[in-house]
Amino acid sequence: MWQEAFGRYRMGYASAMAWILLLITLAFTVVQLNLSKRWVHYEGDSR
Repeated sequence: MWQEAFGRYRMGYASAMAWILLLITLAFTVVQLNLSKRWVHYEGDSR
């Protein structure tokens, strides 16, 4: 992204790449948070 934005002066393309990377990271984070509920068991938890 850095090379696209500041090396080749393609700010729009680099911005689009950054948004895609943000969405991918967000999707992985949501999946990870949902799966982590299965990995941890708290005593006294009724689930």
